[in-house]
Amino acid sequence: MRKVTDYKQLNIKDVVSDIHSVKDYVRFNEHTVKLTTTSPNYGGVRYWLVCPICDKRKGTLYDVNSVMTCRDCAKLYYPLQENKVQRDNFSQFLYYDRLLSKARTELNPKFEWAFYSNLRYDPITLSLHNKPKGMHWTIYNSKIEHIDKLIDKALLLYDVINIGEQQHADEISKQYDTILRTQINTKYII
Repeated sequence: MRKVTDYKQLNIKDVVSDIHSVKDYVRFNEHTVKLTTTSPNYGGVRYWLVCPICDKRKGTLYDVNSVMTCRDCAKLYYPLQENKVQRDNFSQFLYYDRLLSKARTELNPKFEWAFYSNLRYDPITLSLHNKPKGMHWTIYNSKIEHIDKLIDKALLLYDVINIGEQQHADEISKQYDTILRTQINTKYII
C-alpha cells in the first residue's frame, strides 16, 4: 500500500509563504506546477496547486514516479487509513465483519461477546430482541437496515471468496491432471 509519507510532497502553504513573489507556476523537483486562485467569501485570494493529471485544485501534490500528482490520482493513502483500506476480498470481508459486530453491539451491549466471533450471521431477531430504552423507532429501524446491509455485503464477499477458492482448486487440479498425463505419455514413449 502506497502512503503519502513515502513520497516528496509540495504543499501550497510552503509555496505561498511570501505572497508577493507568487507567479502562475512554481518549480519543484524539476517539475513545473501550475497555480490557480479562488476568492473566498471573506475577501482576499487563496492559492491552489493544479494537479496535472486531473486538472483539479489541490492543496498538496506528490512526486510519484517522476510525475507530480494529487493523492487521488496516485492512489495514495494516509498512514491512519492503513486499517481501513481493503486491498482484497478477504480483508474487505473482515472489515465488514468488524463493522457488523460493532453495529450489533451498539443495539444490544450485553451481547457483545456473542457478536465478536467471526462468521456469525444469525438472523437479527435472535440477537436483538428489543429496541434499547430511549431510542427512537426510526433510529432503531435505520440501524437494523444498516446491519442487514452489512450482513448482505459480508455474505456476498464470503461467496466471492469461496468462488475464488474453488476456481483456484479447479486450476490446480487441471495442472495436476496435465502433469500426470505428460508423465504417463513419457512412460509409454520410452
